[in-house]
Amino acid sequence: MAKPIRATPTLKGNEAISFIRDILKEQKRPSKVRIKLISEASKIKFNYH
Repeated sequence: MAKPIRATPTLKGNEAISFIRDILKEQKRPSKVRIKLISEASKIKFNYH
């Protein structure tokens, strides 16, 4: 039987600001590794029944 999923902790203060800055930076200039991962994942065909 699977373990229950724990809640994600809420970011506050400097951690939240840092997280938002990282997300905005990634949106402007995505890393080559992330682009490669997304392109490889999009090639996989998932069959849902």
